[in-house]
Amino acid sequence: MILRAEWVLPIAREPVEQGEVVVQNGVVVDVRRRSGTRGGAEVLDFGEAVLLPGLVNVHTHLELTALRGAVEELPFFEWIRRLVELKGLLTEQEWRDSALWGALEAAASGITTVADTSDSGAAAYALSQVGLRGRVYQEVFAVQPDESVGKALDALDAQLQQLHRATRGTLVGVGIAPHALYTVRPAVMASLREYAREKGYPVCIHAAESAEEVALLHLGAGKFAQMYEQRGIPWESLGKHPVDLLHEQGWLDENTLLVHAVQTDSRHAQLLAATQVAIAHCPQSNAKLYNGIAPLSEWVAQEVRVGLGTDSVLSNNTLDLFAEMRCAVMLQRATRGADACLTARRAVELATAGGARALGMTGQVGTLEPGKAADLCVVSLEGVHAFPNYDPYAALVFSARASDVVMTMVAGKVVYQRGEYPLLREPLANLRERLRRVVRRVRDALGEHGTG
Repeated sequence: MILRAEWVLPIAREPVEQGEVVVQNGVVVDVRRRSGTRGGAEVLDFGEAVLLPGLVNVHTHLELTALRGAVEELPFFEWIRRLVELKGLLTEQEWRDSALWGALEAAASGITTVADTSDSGAAAYALSQVGLRGRVYQEVFAVQPDESVGKALDALDAQLQQLHRATRGTLVGVGIAPHALYTVRPAVMASLREYAREKGYPVCIHAAESAEEVALLHLGAGKFAQMYEQRGIPWESLGKHPVDLLHEQGWLDENTLLVHAVQTDSRHAQLLAATQVAIAHCPQSNAKLYNGIAPLSEWVAQEVRVGLGTDSVLSNNTLDLFAEMRCAVMLQRATRGADACLTARRAVELATAGGARALGMTGQVGTLEPGKAADLCVVSLEGVHAFPNYDPYAALVFSARASDVVMTMVAGKVVYQRGEYPLLREPLANLRERLRRVVRRVRDALGEHGTG
């Protein structure tokens, strides 16, 4: 198969104008200027478009898709409390439907690799159904004092076995996600660290996302501390910043992905670079929940492994990584001026090769090079908002949106093309109708409280 477009962005080298990508057996075999050679190959010419590696979303929660828009206008602490209340409303099948709808949105948005943090495990089913590549981190919560270490590990082991069964023969891997230092007690965190090392699982941890988290861990104060006291949950301040605590506990290494890290400084940037830990940068979610602006420019300058994530649609509302790229650049420029060192090209690199690097997948995805998986997407530039254009990177970051994606391919298979999902096993209308029933129940539960 030969795929052609006005622009091909290999990422690993300069853009190719009037370029084409040759795909065979699910692998990229050549990236070149358009040629007259066909050799019996199927040719897809997308014309006025950009063809680039599939986008890598390094952090989301697909299972929460059915709750999009259900919790609005709340700061982080109140937002997360409302989320906990709503999570009890969905059945196991409804979590799967919710995650599947999210996976469909990801495919339609040019995302080919998803790193998902999942409580229910539904993301594993969803990603494999749509044909996406990814990793599902099984989430762990253990804040109650009566939850023994052994009980927590036994529950995790059972959940992981289910994930392995669900992902067997797919492009989806498995990891573990101790949710955060404020939701997993120190003794359980220590055991999880040994468990991850012994089993060789990649790890994902929410860290330094909010000022409330830092206040609890560093000072034993703030809204989380008050909540735990009211609920009778004993909590002793650890007296240090969350990133420093994770470093002391041995979590900061090339096998760990830290999510957010908003509340960090220059010293932490040096530590993140030295330990080779990876960061999932979610600028829109950080901003929407009043958590601030992460020091992305410092991370880039220190060559920290950084990828872009959307977070869930409950905290962001879409899985649009083009909007995430734009927001990442704009916020850094607005706060750091000319020192921001964030260009459109760098933003696209973060959403592709950067994400692959953060997830340890550079050998497979992130760039268009011979021998790598044929994971790619095509973004139309025909819309009035994208024409005219003079630079493909600027067009993608400052003009394009997820709805401009016309085709998404994973391992040489088309998973999305102009509104169609070739691998989906049921009519889209059936899934939508089941989710409508969920929405009605959530609305009833919200009642007079509304979404805020």
